Amino acid sequence: MIWTLLLWFMLGVLAPTQSDSDVVDWPYVTTKNDYSEQSPVDIDTSYAIRRYLPFLRYFGYWAFNRATVNIANTGHTVCVTLANNSIEVPFITGGPLFDSRYEFKQMHFHWGKGDFGSEHKVNGYQYGMEVHIVHYKKEYGTFENAQTYSDGVCVVGFFGEVSPKDNREMDSFIADLKYITKPKSEIVRDFKEEFSWIRKTALKQHYYTYHGSLTTPPFTECVIWIIFTKPIKVSRNQLMAFRSLHSDHEGEMIKANDRSLQPFNNRTIVYGY
Repeated sequence: MIWTLLLWFMLGVLAPTQSDSDVVDWPYVTTKNDYSEQSPVDIDTSYAIRRYLPFLRYFGYWAFNRATVNIANTGHTVCVTLANNSIEVPFITGGPLFDSRYEFKQMHFHWGKGDFGSEHKVNGYQYGMEVHIVHYKKEYGTFENAQTYSDGVCVVGFFGEVSPKDNREMDSFIADLKYITKPKSEIVRDFKEEFSWIRKTALKQHYYTYHGSLTTPPFTECVIWIIFTKPIKVSRNQLMAFRSLHSDHEGEMIKANDRSLQPFNNRTIVYGY
């Protein structure tokens, strides 16, 4: 039975949050917290429960011709959000979300100082980077309100695996990073172009799903995580483009922005196929 998964969507209880005093200059320094369902984690596949789940379905991601996005250097990551002139909002449903609709909020990236910078690990192995596409449950109205529910947010994660060759499908996105080297700078691009390089991996059915938290302040435990097993290839040169961005911390380069691993604490993790 997958009642433990269903419980995520049925509880609707308030999730704890951290105060601003718990965090200092993220991602450079973070203090320890005492919450029990924090992310990221090391995914131990031997404890994963295999379950057939419905396909995760994407609406508006691959044929969203009328929308534009802002690509911004926030000072600690690259963040992609819908531009103000975008009326329609892409969304996902299916998979461990079943019939619930989760709308796109933003996409951002995590990387490290070298070849290893993903936030999650799999059996102790750390990938080169990690891409997070953040969604919130439509029925909760806003992203801010959704964070007060245990099933309010869904983050779809993709690993970036270091490859000796550039990923040509990422060329356009990587080339745009040179326009946002300064913190708080941003550019506008077509939505469809900025997500096309994810499509092949996103349409795969194999992923791990568990309940956890945001990996950035306020670290709220409101997230259904969907982590795809098949990585996206990315070269060292392409990773260097991310590390060439300036942070809002006295202009230092963003050499790393991955949060440290958190205890798994015997949570349920499901391998969906």
